[in-house]
Amino acid sequence: MSTPSIAIEGSAQHMSLSLPRWLITLTGFSALTALFFWPWVSHLSSALIGPPEDNMQDFWNSWHAATSSGWNDFFFTRQIRWPEGTPLYYHSFAYPQVFVVAVLAKLLSADFATLMALQNITQLATFPLAAMTMFALARHLLGEVPGRDLGAAVAGFIFAFNPWHVAQVMHHAHVAGIEFLPLFVLFYLLALERRSWGWLVGATAMQALSALSCWYFFFYALYFMAFHLLYLRLRDKTWPRGWYLAMPAACAAGCTLLLSPWLLPMLSSGGKSDVYYVGNNMFVADLLAYVAFPPTHLLARFGSGVYAALTGNPWEGTVYLGLVNLAVLTWALTRKTDRRLLAYALGGMAFFMAIASGEALHVGGHVTPIHMPDIILGKLPFFANVRTPARAMVLVYLFLGLALAQATVLALRHRAKLPMVLTAVLMLMLIDFTPVSLAATPVSCPAPLQVIANDNTQFGVLDLPGGYENGNASMLLSACHGKPIVQGETSRKVGLSLADRLELRDLATQKRQLQGARVKYVVLHRNSQFQQTGDEMARYARTYRVLRQDRDMTVLKVY
Repeated sequence: MSTPSIAIEGSAQHMSLSLPRWLITLTGFSALTALFFWPWVSHLSSALIGPPEDNMQDFWNSWHAATSSGWNDFFFTRQIRWPEGTPLYYHSFAYPQVFVVAVLAKLLSADFATLMALQNITQLATFPLAAMTMFALARHLLGEVPGRDLGAAVAGFIFAFNPWHVAQVMHHAHVAGIEFLPLFVLFYLLALERRSWGWLVGATAMQALSALSCWYFFFYALYFMAFHLLYLRLRDKTWPRGWYLAMPAACAAGCTLLLSPWLLPMLSSGGKSDVYYVGNNMFVADLLAYVAFPPTHLLARFGSGVYAALTGNPWEGTVYLGLVNLAVLTWALTRKTDRRLLAYALGGMAFFMAIASGEALHVGGHVTPIHMPDIILGKLPFFANVRTPARAMVLVYLFLGLALAQATVLALRHRAKLPMVLTAVLMLMLIDFTPVSLAATPVSCPAPLQVIANDNTQFGVLDLPGGYENGNASMLLSACHGKPIVQGETSRKVGLSLADRLELRDLATQKRQLQGARVKYVVLHRNSQFQQTGDEMARYARTYRVLRQDRDMTVLKVY
């Protein structure tokens, strides 16, 4: 069987890139990050990236990592859902990101403002890092052809700065950690091409790091290996054998072994119905959303009707491919030249678009009777927990970047004839992915919480009212006082705690519950995240002792 090269004119023989090229490219992508996201960059230590939602939980994750006493704190904690605590192996830790925050906090400071700045910086860093790793992958696959650096830069831009990634950075730190995926693909292809155990180890490590960023990526790496085997079958007219079959099996097995301390507890809960959430046919890639301008687009008002009709929320449904990009791909398909990389990339796009579609094809919010692969994947044990199919778009954008890399190289051959046209098209591609309406969450530590922070005894804190959004906000504010809280949210609910049996009507009974669980303080919130009527406030004030209050909250003492 021949080497599975898919470059336009042969793969590059050496992976080394000169330092100036790396520095220039990284500097360019970093400058573009600062330019695109200046509204965030200018408030690094005073506002979290994104609207008040899961970003508050993500901040708690970083705070928890920076203040943890050991690795056991990543598997179980009593800092949330006090006093029973909760397992964390299903939680949304972006492990590489929180590890970096923890290390930097040790070197700098673990105070609230510094941690917020580190949280934002590590989130923003995913843009230039993802662009650089994609640059390396595209440059290798393009091979020794004129213009491959520009083509690879276009691929890096598409992969890192697409609207889907922008949406994930605003809402989910773990899904935003996409920078290891291009390296996984690159090392995997190099291992196949060169029959190299060294590159296989590299691919295994990159798959593990991708999974530790977002455990969905563990499955997407498996799906990529399945796609590449299918590609080899179609290209060579025979199923792969020998190394080409053993290598992906070894990669998957090696990654599973590396992640076994984390995966085994997850698998042990795989049969529990409470860890299987809805979403497999809700948070999907809608067919019209591929061409509808997303909420962060300059022309978002023209796509608002499509996004209002989606079965899921707008940020998970942001799958815009770019009208300019699609026009460029259409043009590239008309060129009579070697288009192996283009065909490979379009095949990969189609493969992962099918996975991103969920159990059935959605068109403008309407669920059609056309079944998609997730109708099977969503029923498999453990695989069913990959409940947000639209996140497979990360691989769609990877392949889109490769397709546009070759299209750029093809266009450069016509540069002498149409230099202004090529420049204009590249500018339009840039503008089409330029984000606007970037939401942020201003955060500071409320003064009333200082009374809790100054109490050095062991106890828990109850924030009211509850609910998912309020639970996220409670987690963020717990970083101000550092004490365990009764509320708190995890990506999957594993086990019950005081929050599930707490009495809310009979405050006398509630007080006995809190005293028995060593919950010393109750915090009643009156801001946009927490709503309490005047009657409720008075009822609590008659039951508990009022310590501190301002316009946003009241701190009550239980005992």
